[in-house]
Amino acid sequence: MFDAGVPKEWQAPGAETSEKYRLGWLRETVEQGAAWTESQRGFRDWRKSLDVLSGLDTENTLLSYRSHLSGHRLKTNVRTMISGLANIRPLWGYNAGEAFKDYALAMNKTVWALYLEGYWDQAIKEVLAYAAATGTGWIRPVWRRDLQGHGTIELLTYGQPCVLPVQLPADGDYQRAYSVTLLDETPIYEGHWRFPLYQDRIRPDQCKYWYAAEARKAGEQNAWKRVTSWFRRKQEDRLSDQYVQMRWTTINDCSINTSGHRMAMGEPGASWYYEVPSYGEEIPGTDGKPRKANELDARIYPQRRLIISTEDCIPYDGPAFNWHGKLDLIPFSLDKWPWEPMGFSLIGDGWELQKSIDEIGRGCVNKVRAIQGLPLKYNINGVNPKEAEDFDPFQPNTRIGYDGDAVDNPLEPAVPAEVYRIHAEELEVLKYLTEELDYLFQTRDILELGKARALGKGMDQLEALISAQGPIVKDISRSMEEGLGQVGSQVGWLVLQYMDTSRLMQYLGPDGLSLQVFDYNPSSIIPSHLPSEVIHGENEEVKPSMYTQMQRSKWFMGQVRCWITPHSAHEYTQMTHRLLLLQLRQRGIQISGATIMESCDIPNVEKPEGNTEQARFRAEKEEEVIFAARMQKIIQTLGIEQGLMGGAPGSKQSGSTSKGGRPPSGQAAPQMAQKDGGTRTIVKES
Repeated sequence: MFDAGVPKEWQAPGAETSEKYRLGWLRETVEQGAAWTESQRGFRDWRKSLDVLSGLDTENTLLSYRSHLSGHRLKTNVRTMISGLANIRPLWGYNAGEAFKDYALAMNKTVWALYLEGYWDQAIKEVLAYAAATGTGWIRPVWRRDLQGHGTIELLTYGQPCVLPVQLPADGDYQRAYSVTLLDETPIYEGHWRFPLYQDRIRPDQCKYWYAAEARKAGEQNAWKRVTSWFRRKQEDRLSDQYVQMRWTTINDCSINTSGHRMAMGEPGASWYYEVPSYGEEIPGTDGKPRKANELDARIYPQRRLIISTEDCIPYDGPAFNWHGKLDLIPFSLDKWPWEPMGFSLIGDGWELQKSIDEIGRGCVNKVRAIQGLPLKYNINGVNPKEAEDFDPFQPNTRIGYDGDAVDNPLEPAVPAEVYRIHAEELEVLKYLTEELDYLFQTRDILELGKARALGKGMDQLEALISAQGPIVKDISRSMEEGLGQVGSQVGWLVLQYMDTSRLMQYLGPDGLSLQVFDYNPSSIIPSHLPSEVIHGENEEVKPSMYTQMQRSKWFMGQVRCWITPHSAHEYTQMTHRLLLLQLRQRGIQISGATIMESCDIPNVEKPEGNTEQARFRAEKEEEVIFAARMQKIIQTLGIEQGLMGGAPGSKQSGSTSKGGRPPSGQAAPQMAQKDGGTRTIVKES
């Protein structure tokens, strides 16, 4: 908490204030975020979800010999949904106009190589698992260096309990929150490695559960107390001395430089270094003429402010590292509602159904177990207690003696056989509940997501599967595309900021980058100058750009944009779109062949000119006529028989003769056959 006598403030204290005061503000920010999180309706399902998915049943208080069957159907349904939805089509499309198409092609190839190299499909699976358990999962695209200094782009994943917002707007958009804190439990060695000047102040804390609401109080114990109490702790508690909770607080800080002089921000030489002019200072305009700096020019943190802290110190307080200026946390939710910005866990809806299934299943298992070890009663006048206790009716060749004159049956079932009978009604109810649970999770439709890619043939069967797809699966698939688009956009920025052309050539090869990509700064694909600048001086020397590399990258990313075609994230939903396009074209609707080829993932499609689909269709038809005329002229010039070349599109082949006979019915697949004693191969149809 804050020091006594200091009023609470919602606005982040400036970087020039004391570290103690800023740490107090950060602690209160984390507490506010945690309080907001605990107030959400989905919060109560977190621990239950984690227990169910871990195979634990904290509500089961049955005796040890009773069945503890728990949660298997619910867990299987959740895994089925996660695996089906994670089977995405990894197509982050970077598109640009004619002048930048080579740049867009290089970006597409680079990101595809990174996707394969980094196993990003597993990151998608992990974030959906977090979403299933905690309502929302988070992907964080980062440029990360290893211990040897080699860097690459990674997709880190987190659960909702790690992300704590403050002043979240009504629409639940975390990008517009005033501050968002990421609680990242880090091995203590990594904290020392990343911030070597703070090794004496970055100390282990007591946070052992990443989802614990009490994580904000993790550092209350000092190191001496932890050492003295280590041997008295439970085995799992001893792990707390190996981790430190790093807090990454991203702030929409709207501070303006009114100091009267320029401010240097970031670390000199780093890609996130820049200088902020003072408000009213003369700066060069886009037309080369001087103008006065306005409030946008004088913003101290145009890319947001980032504070990295622990309970004891602040290793970093300055501009955020990434040029894109966005919160580098992208949400994915499987059950999101407008009034629930945190979303709901999938476990909450199915828990009551699963409990009922467990109760019936346990009862049936208990009956079967009882029959396997049937409880018996015995007459104490015919059998002594020791013989009765040692008797096992399932042991071969077992013997037991009794006084036949005294009793007829020394051992017999303790209760009627009806007690152990599994009734048909029980199985019917069990079947009904199981079907309801499967319907709740749309398990059948999710399974079809994985089948669509395998069904490359059999169009009738594929159309039947697509027509049966439910609206819930379509909605979840569509909602994932927003997050995937944001991931692709931020990854594109990271490629520009951290990868030079030598690194890109490792993915693309020396021929993968067009000469147009290289300008007067061949070490980067970011243009060395903007179009409005004068590049050469009087002696033809190259003049330096008046804009920083960060400013030029912003202009560049305005020309090369990332987008995902609607309903294209999954093969299953994309197949619906493809079939629709084909049917519309067959019915005479003006749809270009290039549009259909793009929907089928055919690479490097040449797009016809036009701003509308009808204009592109007409342009494509004109190109076909021109191509046909050109081919006809070549054929006539070379004196080649047209029938050997296949003829022009839509024309009859010359040199072909009709031999009559029944035309093929097309009811069976074509087959290869031999004629003329095996000297000629033909295609035989039904």
